Amino acid sequence: MNMTKAEIITIGTEIMLGQIIDTNTAYISRILAEKGIRVAFQTSVGDEKETIKSALKIAKERATLIITTGGLGPTENDITREAVSELYGVRLISDGEAYKQIQKYRELHHAEIRVGDRRQTLIPEGALVLSNGNGTAAGFVLCQDGICLVCLPGVPGEMRAMFHKYVETFARESSTKEGCIVTRQMHTFGISERLVEDRMQNLKLQDDRVGLMTLVHDGIVTIHIRVTARERDAGLKHLDRVEQELRQEFGQAVFSTDDGSLEHAVAGLLKKRNKTIAVSESCTGGLVSDKLTNISGISAFLVEGVVAYSNKAKVDLLGVPEEFLGKHGAVSPQVAFSMAEGVKKKASANIGVGITGIAGPTGATKEKPVGLVYIAVIVDDRAAIKECRFRGSRVDIKNFSANTALNMVRLKLDASFCSDDLLSC
Repeated sequence: MNMTKAEIITIGTEIMLGQIIDTNTAYISRILAEKGIRVAFQTSVGDEKETIKSALKIAKERATLIITTGGLGPTENDITREAVSELYGVRLISDGEAYKQIQKYRELHHAEIRVGDRRQTLIPEGALVLSNGNGTAAGFVLCQDGICLVCLPGVPGEMRAMFHKYVETFARESSTKEGCIVTRQMHTFGISERLVEDRMQNLKLQDDRVGLMTLVHDGIVTIHIRVTARERDAGLKHLDRVEQELRQEFGQAVFSTDDGSLEHAVAGLLKKRNKTIAVSESCTGGLVSDKLTNISGISAFLVEGVVAYSNKAKVDLLGVPEEFLGKHGAVSPQVAFSMAEGVKKKASANIGVGITGIAGPTGATKEKPVGLVYIAVIVDDRAAIKECRFRGSRVDIKNFSANTALNMVRLKLDASFCSDDLLSC
């Protein structure tokens, strides 16, 4: 089956110099994957006409869908349209509708037409114009010899709106002509990437129609599932079967699919169980609370978040006994439990979380190395404490710790957690 191969070309000297981060490629790749379009190549070039033409020429030889971002603005450095015009041998003509859109945009923002605005209305002859409702630079689609070139502005907000207008039509047409690819992401926590891959191999799910790939970040192992089919409905049914087999294999290690995060999973369970939560953090510096407050409506369940970084704060704010700190040290299961118990009582919450550890690179001892973290979770009258030994940078250890705490709450709310145990990870 001949499937669409896409190439994304980001254009901008500021990207090449590292002055800005290219977020467009990741966004476009994700949306194309969701639509069953495979991105085979990703390229970045500066604002040089010959370089842009060279990148486009190479792309035409290996992709059937080419998407560019950048170089459509009003300045002399914005030369994408000129590069396309020369490479394709078509002249640039001013588009009246694009000019009207600029006039409308300027009026809305109480501004006058600018010198470079006319430049942004120039479109290769024969191209389909993509109007820009969030800015002034028009995009365009030029199809030739079975290859479609889609040129979009580089500003992410403008690019995304225009991209969505086009990609829905393209995905629908390409799926009708040549079949489709459907994808899904399944997220797991508490199981290593190596073990995930070994167990997937044992299931023997992969064949000519199914592709599986794992990605790992901050302790989360994501399984990317890709199914090729002639019709979308058949592909989705096969995708559901693959997902079901993976869920049976990995059980409660699976916490969500696609855009679902650990904090989304926890928020959903808090609502389902009608539980409130309070969090006390030391080494994570409020990261668990930060993640939870990314969720709209969490104020109904998150009662309080306390960053008790010093020993004095642990005593004064959370009621951690001074003898615990003296006898066991701040990084200990006893202090983690006392922090969780203290914040739970202070906030009158159903759930209390306590995190204490050594994020490094300083502060470690032979007995308590960098990466040693204790996390306590108390739900009603049931408690669990986890001892973790993470590796990586200070930021890595903070992220691992926060995600582990969220996962402990998730499992506890799912009634699958051991009671009153000291666990290791």
